[in-house]
Parts: sequence; C-alpha cells; structure tokens
Amino acid sequence: MTKSIQPPNDRAAEAMTPLLSAPTRRTFVLGGLFAAGTSVLAACAPLSPDTPVASATTGAAGSSADEPQGDRIILLGVGGGPVLDAQASKPAVALVVNEKIYLVDCGAGASEQLLAAGLSFADLAGVFLTHLHFDHTSGLGELILHGWVDPNRLPESAMLWGPPKTTEKPTGFQQMYGEDIRLFESDGAFGKAPVLEATDVTVSTAENVVTTVMEDDNVSVDCTRVFHGDEVEDAYAYRFTIKSSGKVVVFSGDTAAPNANLINLAQGCDVLVHEAQDNAAIAQIAENFPPEAADAFVSHMEEAHSSVLDLPRVAQQADAKTLVLNHYAPVVHSSEEWMDMIAPAAEEAGYTGRIVAPQDLDVVAIE
Repeated sequence: MTKSIQPPNDRAAEAMTPLLSAPTRRTFVLGGLFAAGTSVLAACAPLSPDTPVASATTGAAGSSADEPQGDRIILLGVGGGPVLDAQASKPAVALVVNEKIYLVDCGAGASEQLLAAGLSFADLAGVFLTHLHFDHTSGLGELILHGWVDPNRLPESAMLWGPPKTTEKPTGFQQMYGEDIRLFESDGAFGKAPVLEATDVTVSTAENVVTTVMEDDNVSVDCTRVFHGDEVEDAYAYRFTIKSSGKVVVFSGDTAAPNANLINLAQGCDVLVHEAQDNAAIAQIAENFPPEAADAFVSHMEEAHSSVLDLPRVAQQADAKTLVLNHYAPVVHSSEEWMDMIAPAAEEAGYTGRIVAPQDLDVVAIE
C-alpha cells in the first residue's frame, strides 16, 4: 500500500553543507540541546564557558536506576561499514515498544548485543533491513540459529522485511546452514528451527511517497526510498508510529544528507536516528587503499553518506524533537568528539532539539 505525502516545505530541497562524525563509551548532556544515552558513567563538561550543562545519566545497559524502562531505543551497534571494529558493533538498533523488539538492521554481533542489553530473543517482533549491504545483514544467520536454541527462543516464525531480494535470504540461509540445522534438529533437544519468514517491500521511485510495511498491536511501520549511491537500487528509511502514545521514531538508514524523501517521512517525528560521518577522516582512511580503490572509496563515502555537519539542518527541516547519531564512519570517535563537531552546525542551523551521540548499548528514551 502506498500513499502520497505533501512535501514539508521548500527548505527540504535546499542544499546543505557537508559534515563529520564518530562514537565512544561516554555520552553527556549539554544545555537542553544535547542529550546522552544511558551507558557508562560520564562526566559533563560544557563545550564553551557560555554553554549551560544539564545532567548525564549512565551505567551499563540494563543496570542503571535512571535508565528508561518504557518504550525506548537501544543502540546495539553504532559502527558503520563492512570492516569489523573492536570499538563498535555493526549496525543494529532495537526499538522496544511494550517490551516487544523491532530490530532495524542486523549487523554482525547483533545477537550478543541484544542479550547484553537485557533483551530476549522471545520478544523479537520483526527485523527491518534498510538495505542489503552486509554490514547491515551479516548477523541474520546467528540471530536465527542462536535465537532458536536459546532458552528464551525466537518466536516460531521470525519475521523479516526489507528491499527486493530480501526474500532470497531464507533460501541462502538454508543452503548454508541446512546440514547444521538438521543435526541439531535430529537429536530432538531443540525442536524445529524457526522459519525465516521474509517479505520484499517495494517502494515507488516517485518523490514524497511512502509505503506501508506492516502493522501490529504496537506499531505501524512506513518506509520511503532514500539515496545511497547509484549502485544501491533500493535503500529505505523507516518510520515507526507507536500506537499507545502516538510517538514517532524514524530511522534514516544509509543515505546522503539532505534527502528530501527522508525529511518528508520524518516530519514532526519525536526521534530521528540518522547516520553520521566524519568527512574530514575520509582521506586519511583512503590512504590504506590502492590508488584506484581509494578513489572509489572516497567517491562512495562523499556521495552516498551523510556528514555529521549536515544533520542539524536535516533535523530542523524535519522538525524532529530529538536527533540521535548512528552508523559512525569512517572511524569511531568518542561521543564528546561527535558533540564537539555537531554543536557549531546545530547553532548555525538554529536547531534547538535534543542531540544524542550514543555508543553501543546506550539507551535513548522516547520523549
């Protein structure tokens, strides 16, 4: 089902300046504009003598008395890109609504991070893939296999939504792990393996059109097409509307900012989770590639991703109450470094909402 949406206003088409980004195990709150997630005790320090300081709440996920316990967002993995990094897990974000888990992307390590966050496989309501780059999908196999044999096992049918060719995942899964599954099924201890029930979501290429993905007792989910390079035919952003509260959470997926479709989808949202990139670090990383590969790397990073410096204007144009940084690339910085980068851009854009620079397992309340 598709539906047309009116463009927010002319600002959505305005060009914006490029940006930067990165993550760490410390987060903090600054002056009502900037807010922290909740993982690991962090000191608060103003960006300048004139910047008022609010408070920071921290503590390992699932352990802090101050940690949000209602509907919430848990950043299971904030690291972007296909290369594994000990400092940050691969992309996966858990939207927890009425204690049901809506997993946006499922990169390597997502299952371990889900357990580390105090969540249960049994509460998984669905997985939503923004696109089919394997840093966003490589954790699917371990989710199904280890979620099957866990005492709090996955539901009988694990549901998966994503761009065209998502439905090929179950076939490939069976081809790769068919014998492994048969051996565990044959001893009778764990019963039948869950079925990976997949749905291809088709989104119109027309501007300002969204497609309804699914709806259950807790949420309704819509998506729109975003640009993530010419070679990626189908890349999506998702909008979750929480039925009990009317709160709206939007996930950008991987895209180049500003993206007019995303800004349209995110209009008036309570939380916008957006990828963040440190463009200043691209050239340094490119030095590790052969010359021809370096050129391709630089082009992709600059043309298909979002500088952190552009994000406040995106949030301002979308009228998003809270901006949460995610998918840090091409390097992993501390939360303080991300905040130092984005603060001047927020002031320039006139964005006065909350900005959160989380690390793995940080929890963001949906306010």
